[in-house]
Amino acid sequence: MFSIVLPCHNREKFLPRSIGSVIKQSDQDWELVVVDDGSTDNTQNVVKSFNDPRIKYVYQNNSERSAARNKGISHSSGEWICFLDSDDEYQPNHLRELAKFIEDIKPSPGLIATGITTQQEEAGKRKEFLNLNNRILLEIGSKFLIPSQVCVHRSILENVRFDVRFRLWEDTHLWLRIAAQYPVYQMEEFTAIQNIHDEGTVVQGMRKIRLTEVNQYILAIQDLRDNYSAIFEGKLPPNYFNEYIDSKYRMYLYQARQNKQFLVASQIWINAWKHRPSWYLFTECPKVALNYLNIGLHAR
Repeated sequence: MFSIVLPCHNREKFLPRSIGSVIKQSDQDWELVVVDDGSTDNTQNVVKSFNDPRIKYVYQNNSERSAARNKGISHSSGEWICFLDSDDEYQPNHLRELAKFIEDIKPSPGLIATGITTQQEEAGKRKEFLNLNNRILLEIGSKFLIPSQVCVHRSILENVRFDVRFRLWEDTHLWLRIAAQYPVYQMEEFTAIQNIHDEGTVVQGMRKIRLTEVNQYILAIQDLRDNYSAIFEGKLPPNYFNEYIDSKYRMYLYQARQNKQFLVASQIWINAWKHRPSWYLFTECPKVALNYLNIGLHAR
């Protein structure tokens, strides 16, 4: 019933936990497709040490996570396809609750979001559910579905895939395209865990802002604005994506200032101003220099 796609790159120390959480599922009707995205560590041996015929190991030259997830989808056979990031895990009842939800609701082919707990060290925080009474595209755009909490019907992923050009915001890029065309369901059980740690993409990305990553993020949003306007017509406010871009520039600008990355913050400010000049950006300009001089930094 379920195929689970797990992409990984040099994550040998996290894989025993993530794969182990699949092995421990109370519902055993699954296959796990582990896509090794050009790892140079001991990933292959770690995966094969589980010695379970339901686990498929697929290797590809390093092509980033979107291509890895797409390859996993191509090697899967389940009716419903779930995703699991290499440093995340499932609660033992994850697939059973999904199967029960599908049996009870009998959903049309669409996207199912499960509840997810964000865990850092020993502390855990439950993420807010999607409010299906609101405009679902706005909900997904603001609440950021983590791949580990998403399950999509196979028929959808035969036609709609991750965009291999993007390695940041690539998941929301896909969820929004799906949600614009298919039903979205919220399962109200917290059955997935997102583990936050120093080696994670989000933590690393905020610790040192890189212009290439900022540009990648903005390009992904612009792609939906410019190339998919037809599927979003009437489902999002007219200026939604431009305002979304503004908010991301603000996020990165603030973090670059706090990091005292003067040149990076200056370039982000310039790019944001070119996108849409604003009073907010006008007031931010002197802060870039002041933060670089250790003036006006916020407490960490």
